[in-house]
Amino acid sequence: MRSIPALLAVAATTLALTATPASAAEGAVIILTAGETPWGIGDPRPGDCHDLGPEFHALVNETDGPIVVFGDRACEGEGTLVHAYDRTQFGLHYSFQALT
Repeated sequence: MRSIPALLAVAATTLALTATPASAAEGAVIILTAGETPWGIGDPRPGDCHDLGPEFHALVNETDGPIVVFGDRACEGEGTLVHAYDRTQFGLHYSFQALT
């Protein structure tokens, strides 16, 4: 019979070996600007902050996960959730982060 600490050590090692790292959301976030060609950010990784640029007009989330759009360029403060495959328009939002 094994001791509880030994069983916990085995369980922790198994969990560490089978855990998968955070991966990027599959798809692209399309940024639409006033009068310019749309551009996109493909497969954004969770937690990375992406600046939308000064001419930002609208955003299309074509990824398989939600993103948060922020009112500053550093992904700080209150944000607005944009679900997967949703389009939204903003006037005063300047950065976004993928959540998954």
